[in-house]
Amino acid sequence: MKKLILLCTLAAFSLLPACSKIKQLANINVDLPFSQQMQVPAVQGYTEGMQLPMGVTIPFPAIPVATNSKDFIATYNTAANMIVDVDLKSLNFQITAPATQNFDFMDTVQLYISSKSQPEVLVAYKYGVPKSTQSIDFYTITSVNLKNYFVEDTMYFRISAHVNAIPASGTNLKLSSVLHVLANPLN
Repeated sequence: MKKLILLCTLAAFSLLPACSKIKQLANINVDLPFSQQMQVPAVQGYTEGMQLPMGVTIPFPAIPVATNSKDFIATYNTAANMIVDVDLKSLNFQITAPATQNFDFMDTVQLYISSKSQPEVLVAYKYGVPKSTQSIDFYTITSVNLKNYFVEDTMYFRISAHVNAIPASGTNLKLSSVLHVLANPLN
């Protein structure tokens, strides 16, 4: 009888790696692109291009971004509780207008994400913004799991930038991001 119990125990342990492999095969890995247009807010009382010797941090207003998580869940036949991880894979800022504007007015920029029920958290940044460029690729903090933000209808993106000059009034920015979503229906 002891040999039978030992044999059954060994058989069960030998199946564990196979179960783990099967669970991994069920993983759903999807990159979801998001794009949002925004405008640099006007700074009243200052002249465009005016230098700010010490610089100033300008918090942009939060931008609502529809997550479309219900569409993702329906498309991949999964559920919110089966989403394992969501992280910000990439983020880019691009100046779309005016054509002569570049990011020389800014030296640091950070992106925060929040939702109605989740606190604001830093998810991307760029320190030492290169001069004479109209496009910025951010460093993303992929260790922040955005699952609880993503499963809501709306996330809020908020930019905070340290500027050293007044940008052109009406400068338009395009924010392009990719969220990586990992779900597993066997969870």
